[in-house]
Amino acid sequence: MIIETNSSHLRKEHWDSIFQSTDYTQVLWHQSSPQKSIDAIKKYLKDDANIIDVGCGASFLVDNLLHDGYKNITLLDTSKTSLDIVKQRLQDDALEYVCDDILNFKTLKKFDIWHDRAVFHFLLTKKERQKYFEVLSKSLKKGAKAIISTFRVDGPIQCAGLNIVQYNHEKMLQELPQNLELIQSEKYTHITPKKSEQEYIYFVITKKDIHM
Repeated sequence: MIIETNSSHLRKEHWDSIFQSTDYTQVLWHQSSPQKSIDAIKKYLKDDANIIDVGCGASFLVDNLLHDGYKNITLLDTSKTSLDIVKQRLQDDALEYVCDDILNFKTLKKFDIWHDRAVFHFLLTKKERQKYFEVLSKSLKKGAKAIISTFRVDGPIQCAGLNIVQYNHEKMLQELPQNLELIQSEKYTHITPKKSEQEYIYFVITKKDIHM
């Protein structure tokens, strides 16, 4: 438990520092138009669905979802600074902002979709990854979808100065508990603000109707 608490504290300090000292539109992972995520969400949801964007940072995903008619959106990030940036940009009090580490997150809500662009790959230990999927499972409705993207095998080995774990379809299969099913994976090349390339892979996971 002490290890997890320290890890959570370090993640918060790290990401707050980045968003306090850096132009978020120039970081390598920034997307001016997060079309890949938008397309994946639209494929599985109606506009009245409950959506959670895990590790949202200052992403423009929420701006696009609001523009397209989605309203029930929860934004979760360990960095209060990044959430404040979004609050100031959108001026939308209807959104729910949650400042918490993903491994500590608890909610009474049940979501139709869980979106995570590049949080999971920062979890370096098996224990952390098991906890992540425990939180995910408790947060999703039966039959709901999780859209998770990570750096893929042969892609970058670090992001924002932190080590990551690369994934492919087979490696993700090995991580999932039995109540979660991997139904799709797709490779994706992200063009950074500096015009370099980063190799991602998107996973679509569904929560099965079984008892654990």
